[in-house]
Amino acid sequence: MNYLIDGHNLIARTPGLSLEDPDDEAQLVQLLRRWAMADRRRKVTVIFDAGLPAGVDKQLSGGGVKVIFAPNNSSADAVLIRRIKAIGNPPEYIIVTSDQEITKAAARRRVPVQSSEAFAAEMITDRRLKKDEAEQTERPDASAMSPEELKEWLAIFGPEPETPRPQRRAPKPKPATPAAPKRKSQEEREAEEIEEWLRLFGYKK
Repeated sequence: MNYLIDGHNLIARTPGLSLEDPDDEAQLVQLLRRWAMADRRRKVTVIFDAGLPAGVDKQLSGGGVKVIFAPNNSSADAVLIRRIKAIGNPPEYIIVTSDQEITKAAARRRVPVQSSEAFAAEMITDRRLKKDEAEQTERPDASAMSPEELKEWLAIFGPEPETPRPQRRAPKPKPATPAAPKRKSQEEREAEEIEEWLRLFGYKK
């Protein structure tokens, strides 16, 4: 849905905002961005009275909100009425204003109108609800793991080691079998080798 908004008219009817505030336009745009981003189908164009420079304000625009300032020789009302006359598909638009002239222009084109008071109440309520839902989603209550969940977690990821495990030492090389004197017979050499192996493995002292 496309929303054409009478900017300063809405500021005057939004709790917490004031036309006396030098940053009133920026504060309203911030509210509109949050409201628009809660539903990506919302496309908002807000039109303010004369500003410098006139036309689309690229710095304030964004987040589903387009900000337009009327030229010095015109007004936001005049810009809104011209845009209403140029609308091709009236059911796809909603005009947000409490100005009678703009309301009459919208009625002639059969474009739906929502009063600034009603829109402000809806925007603030919707914004708070979305914010509460987002906070609950981002910060869910943490619950302790059950023994079964902990067991499954350890089976998947393994226990976290508290300290690094010492590296195993390389096994000592086995002592070489002493060479038998050439004068000994084959039987004697085999017997000595058996005796040596028995001593190595602890069977004989």
